Amino acid sequence: MFHEIQNLVQNLNIEIAAKEIITIKQQNPSTFIGKGNLLRFKNDISDKKINLLIINNNLSPSQQRNLEKFLNIKVTDRSGIIIEIFSKRASTKESKLQVELAELIYRKSRLVRAWTHLERQRGGTTFIGGPGELQIELDKRLIQSKIVKIKRKLNKVKERRGIQRKSRLNSQFKTFALVGYTNAGKTKLFNRLTKKKQSSQDKLFETLDTKISKFFLDNHQVGVIDTVGFINNIPTQLIESFHATLEEINSANYILNVIDVNDINVQTKIQTTKRILKEAGVSDGKISNMINVYNKIDVSKAKFNFNQNRIFVSALTGEGVDNLKDRIKKELN
Repeated sequence: MFHEIQNLVQNLNIEIAAKEIITIKQQNPSTFIGKGNLLRFKNDISDKKINLLIINNNLSPSQQRNLEKFLNIKVTDRSGIIIEIFSKRASTKESKLQVELAELIYRKSRLVRAWTHLERQRGGTTFIGGPGELQIELDKRLIQSKIVKIKRKLNKVKERRGIQRKSRLNSQFKTFALVGYTNAGKTKLFNRLTKKKQSSQDKLFETLDTKISKFFLDNHQVGVIDTVGFINNIPTQLIESFHATLEEINSANYILNVIDVNDINVQTKIQTTKRILKEAGVSDGKISNMINVYNKIDVSKAKFNFNQNRIFVSALTGEGVDNLKDRIKKELN
């Protein structure tokens, strides 16, 4: 999905000077890309004064270093871009800790003093900005020490969430976790159901913090959990660091998979969501019983057959939300 990496990059306000899809028959273990393409890239980089190369794949630390040395510019991969966006979006203490942990795990194996030949190309909170203090000045031992401290703090978060989950279980009300691809409208649907006013802008990974609220449906009290959005090839570091957040999905009684009905890659993204849920430890049974909620029908020209088996809604206008509530009610009875 070439459009996806472009969208990720543009969300970081990086100007795309050139873009290209290349076919790699066999991955070069040293540089990922073959010598012929690299020589061509080197000429383009010089001609267009490019200072950052982004590979829409995950590079090994050695591949990244070798590319930087050959091209003499900063190089980052898909994981680096996604972690950078998370770093920009993190606003609460918990999300900042989780993102910092992912960033440090990512950086640890990439910490090399050879990067001192690179000039700092642009400001940034993480690694895209060039060498930076962490890469040059801090050694792996110090990074490991920070990782241990952050994990200790996140363990306290995990314990606190565990107590809160126990309290919810004692309250005897059922919970529905909103999951799905980033920017599918989960938070807007959360606000529509709970009457809350959480920030829900049209941006990738607008929500990094799990939000929990409830609403009344007839005589039932229903819990709703808003969660961080997913993306294809999400870095394993983020899966690990957001473990405390993802546990909320595990604890939910039901899962509502929110999908942008206008997305041409709907089926691929449903499979991506299922795969990430499985990686997060969600049971096969809960995943197979997941309810798909197709959102953003207000911007579609198609006509939809509203029923309790295929849920079509507009979280923005409220159209179809009553059908969703009927489906939720069916699960509660």
